[in-house]
Amino acid sequence: MSNFFINILLLISAISLGGHLSKDTPLECSSKIFAKVLLGLGGGILAIGMMMYTINIESTKTLVDLRVVALMLIYYIGGFLPSLITGVSIVLFRIIYFGINQSSIVAGYQILILLLSYSIAGKLKLNMVKKWVTIYLLSIFSIISTYYYLLFNFGDVFKILLAYLIMSAIAAILAYYLLKYVKSSNELYRRYKNEATKDFLTGLNNTRQFDLIFNKSVANVKEKDEKLSCLMIDIDHFKYVNDTYGHAVGDIVLRDLAVILKNTCRVFDAVSRVGGEEFCILLIDCSKERAMDIGKRICDEVKKHEFEIGDGRKIGITVSVGVSAYPELTDNIETLLRQADDSLYKAKQTGRDKVCSVDICDEI
Repeated sequence: MSNFFINILLLISAISLGGHLSKDTPLECSSKIFAKVLLGLGGGILAIGMMMYTINIESTKTLVDLRVVALMLIYYIGGFLPSLITGVSIVLFRIIYFGINQSSIVAGYQILILLLSYSIAGKLKLNMVKKWVTIYLLSIFSIISTYYYLLFNFGDVFKILLAYLIMSAIAAILAYYLLKYVKSSNELYRRYKNEATKDFLTGLNNTRQFDLIFNKSVANVKEKDEKLSCLMIDIDHFKYVNDTYGHAVGDIVLRDLAVILKNTCRVFDAVSRVGGEEFCILLIDCSKERAMDIGKRICDEVKKHEFEIGDGRKIGITVSVGVSAYPELTDNIETLLRQADDSLYKAKQTGRDKVCSVDICDEI
């Protein structure tokens, strides 16, 4: 029975390793063919490992293995394509290692039947438990039928089938709960990772992430001799919005403004929320003139946007924008943020709803 425990250890190791590799992007959510191919090959390696450590059912001198659990696992996680690759790997290994014989041919048909059965079961709307139980029952029915066919004249056939049923059930139950645990752990990891870098309300970069992006951008500018501009944006009279309509409406305004900022900037610009109603945008390799244009466009988009606050009510707001630019407005990139903040203060002091730099203010 030592090989049975080796099979279990292989299963645990494969699920744990797969969970670690997919902690940032779930394999079942990946649409990339490359990821699915890798998953299928990984399943093939797991199945081959299980076939290498066949289980000897004592007193019957019969060898069985748990390759079907590997096939179940891959289909459950990645669907048809990865499980097809795993199935092909199993068949090729049997042919190369054992040659072409009755068992190899039957194994090939068995894999084909299993994949077709899984595909049919996959079209059913089942929850996690029911989906796993369904593909296990399909698998065990196919495997036991195959063993019964191959061992029909063997006296201890029912003893062999019972032993296999018990071992496969243990492996399937263990695999399901381990998968569930890994999935839950990875979801928590992704949530905590997201919360550590994203603002909880707007989904933009938070202050900590902004500092990291700024430091990285500064290093890139120095290395590549690029330009870097910064927009500091503040909602005009935001306290009035909160006091008049309540903080829930203030949150609606902040979320909608975040969408406007992301849609107005370029996809590679870094948009962050750095204060209560204050936002900062790092414009990568962007001149002062282009930064001023983007700032004006933001003011225009915000001014014409109707913020829906519930019960059919809509309100309008304006924003003030401070601009700084390296190297046009400062030759010391370390002062870029302070200069943008000073320019924002200038916009606030000179009437709001405008874009200002240290040398000019543009009325909107």
